[in-house]
Amino acid sequence: MTTDLEHAGDVGVALTSVKSIEFGAASVHCAGLLSPSEAAEVADAVLRAPAELVRQAWETSDSRMCTVGEALYRNRDRLDHYVTCAREDNPVIYRRFRPLYERVATFFERRYGAPVVFAEELAVPGFHVFEYARAGRFEGGGWHFDCLYLQAPFLVSRAEEIQGVVNFTLPLEVPRGGTGMDVCDDELGAVHPGDGVRVAVPYVPGVMVFTEREFWHRIGPSTCLLDGERRVTLQGHGVHIGEGWLLFW
Repeated sequence: MTTDLEHAGDVGVALTSVKSIEFGAASVHCAGLLSPSEAAEVADAVLRAPAELVRQAWETSDSRMCTVGEALYRNRDRLDHYVTCAREDNPVIYRRFRPLYERVATFFERRYGAPVVFAEELAVPGFHVFEYARAGRFEGGGWHFDCLYLQAPFLVSRAEEIQGVVNFTLPLEVPRGGTGMDVCDDELGAVHPGDGVRVAVPYVPGVMVFTEREFWHRIGPSTCLLDGERRVTLQGHGVHIGEGWLLFW
């Protein structure tokens, strides 16, 4: 990917300008990591990703969704396949989007004061691409907890070492009418998930949204004002394990 990300932007500015959205007894954090032009540049590179990195998820008559990279949440029942794809895809995806990964990693390294690494057996953070053939409102995903560190054998076997979690989304392109993430302040283990206070967090290209514990949440609806609009995001998770943070998807 030809990019100016290596020489543009100041992660220090993002660190000092983190904003928190308070809701109930919880908060969601937002940090501007990319300028609008940088976000558009990365989104264009995602849309031009090699076919072997693209996994079709679903398609209807008026919308479709794919991933760039193979996500763990789509492979809970075939973990061997997930590990194989991670080992094959990671070097290619990381090289193609290296400046972006370095920007994200540097932000978290400075926020937490610890190194950020990736693992061969876990997919590097990947991309969601939603494409909408026509203008209109499109509903989002179902409510859920992530907790992927409880599902990947690589991490399950090291569960006692995990000291913290982070879940993040970096919007790169969004429909003109808006999209985002819906979050409820219920924590993992809630008797009746969904009874807590909810908030709709809007996505802005280049502004990373992240949480530092598990929340009941879902992909928010998208409103398209024109035919052919898209929702492109970088998706990732992290665990504080040992002396540093491990990012994956």
